[in-house]
Amino acid sequence: MRQLFLIAVVVPNLCFASIDAKHLYIMAVADFSTCGNALMPWSGKGWQPDEAEKPYVLKAKTNRIKMQAEIDEGFYTEANLEKLFFALTNDFYERTADIMARVEKLPAEDHSIIWSKLFEIEKDARLIRDKLASDFHLHAEIIKMCSDDVKKSMY
Repeated sequence: MRQLFLIAVVVPNLCFASIDAKHLYIMAVADFSTCGNALMPWSGKGWQPDEAEKPYVLKAKTNRIKMQAEIDEGFYTEANLEKLFFALTNDFYERTADIMARVEKLPAEDHSIIWSKLFEIEKDARLIRDKLASDFHLHAEIIKMCSDDVKKSMY
């Protein structure tokens, strides 16, 4: 009887924990995606864009000069945007460390589901990058929003 009770209580919780971890991780990545894409060109020397990302990175760097000249000279510097990207990614990793630890323990079939959902997020990210590259005012606005979000999470 105890074993039956244990199975009835523990097994559903393990299944929900799996679903919860998958869902939380996917949602965290989706939430990070817009800011991550907006600041990706300033991610530092340790990262190199792939062939599909290179045109966006080059255009974003050109647009940064316009942002600096037309919107805010002090805010849109290379150094500030690199610092902001670093703060953004650190915040993401800190907020999701426990979720990622749970995701790592999930079975392989759950990982394939996660990768499938992340692929969908990447398809949306391509559209975001196209929009940011074509509209430097929007790009600048999103960067400011991301900066505000990072500042809020620090307090």
